[in-house]
Amino acid sequence: MNNPECTPLSQAEELALMKAFPSWLSDQDETIARRIFEQLVFFLTIDRNTRRCICTSCMEGFFVDKAIRPEFFKRKHGQACECPNCGQRATLLSAGKYKNFNRLTSRQRAVQIKVCQDWLLVQAGWLSRSFDCDDLAGYVDFVPFRRYAFAPGRRVMWEQWGDDSPWTLMSRIKEPFPCQHYEAEAAYLPMGAANIAKSSLRYCQYDQWFDAESGGVPGSCDWELEPFRVAYLIQYLGEYTRRPQMEILVKLGYWKIVSDLVLRRKPHGDILDWSAVKAPDFFRLSKHDFRLFRAGLCCFEDLKDFRLLQRRELVKDISEFSALKRGLDGAFSLVCKGARLAGVKLDRADRYIRSFEENKAAMAQIWVDYLEAAGKLKYDLSRDDVRLPAELMDRHDKAAAAIGVIEDEKKVKRYLARRVKLEKQFAFSADGLSIVVPGGVQDIVREGRILKHCVGGYANRHVDGKTTILFLRKDSAPSDPYVTIEISVENNCKNLRIVQIHGYQNERDGRASPEKKHAAFLDKWMAWVHAGSPRDEEGQPSVIPQPNEEMGAA
Repeated sequence: MNNPECTPLSQAEELALMKAFPSWLSDQDETIARRIFEQLVFFLTIDRNTRRCICTSCMEGFFVDKAIRPEFFKRKHGQACECPNCGQRATLLSAGKYKNFNRLTSRQRAVQIKVCQDWLLVQAGWLSRSFDCDDLAGYVDFVPFRRYAFAPGRRVMWEQWGDDSPWTLMSRIKEPFPCQHYEAEAAYLPMGAANIAKSSLRYCQYDQWFDAESGGVPGSCDWELEPFRVAYLIQYLGEYTRRPQMEILVKLGYWKIVSDLVLRRKPHGDILDWSAVKAPDFFRLSKHDFRLFRAGLCCFEDLKDFRLLQRRELVKDISEFSALKRGLDGAFSLVCKGARLAGVKLDRADRYIRSFEENKAAMAQIWVDYLEAAGKLKYDLSRDDVRLPAELMDRHDKAAAAIGVIEDEKKVKRYLARRVKLEKQFAFSADGLSIVVPGGVQDIVREGRILKHCVGGYANRHVDGKTTILFLRKDSAPSDPYVTIEISVENNCKNLRIVQIHGYQNERDGRASPEKKHAAFLDKWMAWVHAGSPRDEEGQPSVIPQPNEEMGAA
């Protein structure tokens, strides 16, 4: 599903709306904006007992006497402090350390919200705070680059590509700020958020939805406790103007449906009727079935399960579905999934799981796992003895073992290419010792078992390329585990580093460290790797002469 399309405007409407957007921050907006930045207290030392200060929170200049506030004088440049004038927690900065204050300039994402007749106007941009020698309280500026207008059934977006460029009408509504790779969401400061309640979209329920989605208590979001950040406000309003049913969904507690719509672009049109006005019609249920659905405390996930079962005629009606849910609440979703995978009626699946004395939820999970494995193995699930086995645990274990063999074979095939590359880079022999690349998972497990250390736990990570395990072997006994090495490979082996190297029992018996004992060999090997792992015509390593060897030869 695409982002909401913008609706058309007449030229007169567009001109009137563009004039209605604020050109500056109101005093209230600026107050909120200042509080979103890190608070600072600048000071200049007048003498040993006096500091002249300016605080960005209270925006006042004042003098502090050491005799009155001795704890303040214990704080140094860059440390946390409490403003002696207003009590705000802040960072203490020495004004004398700055010839210019450009490096203190910072910016925050923000949206400015205003009401104009039936329209809710929102403009998004960057708040910036800067300083100079004349005003250490800071200058706050807001530069918008996107504008939005929302009204029931209508939505518009404009974008400005540069400070002097004209505002361009866009075709679809989209969020103003991209989400960075280190963020869960692109949050921003709402200035004038209380204006939503004064607009024609006052019943949109954004605050309750955002509380529920962000983990708060629905309805606890208090616009008066500014400043705070919100996310997806633009996307939510855009969807609400074309799907006003979002209001009733949030009120009924089905906020996850709204989250699917706003965050994941999933309207679930096969289950829901977004053209409906009444709640039962919206869920495509009769009034009677909707009452049963609500009385059964069913969530939207249950409704999806019901629809999937109903399409395959595996459940009679919502009454049967709700009754079975009450009887197997903890395992119910798994039982529904099992019924679909096995192709059996829901009531039969219910009886099958109840036939076990063990924990019902655990057995339902085992049944689902077994059926998924059986599907991959192409078992005949039309037979009752296959889809509803009496010895479920035994069948599950056998199917899991068979799947394990198949997956191991796939893993071996994937590792072959990696092994060839590792052998070309690291396989090396000199001075009666060799660096050997493991043949696979079992080789690493065997190494750990014989040397009695934990390298076996690294086997899968090595095969998947998440780390690299190598063996150090004696040429006189090439098959016998001797020393195990884990290396870190960065920048195409230019930053090769030994992470750990251990022999029998990690040398807990007092033996010499392999890294010291074989230092000369390891240095020779690493120099060879750093040189690009050169080999002669027969594929044997071309040993790189060490400085001490060259001196000895001379």
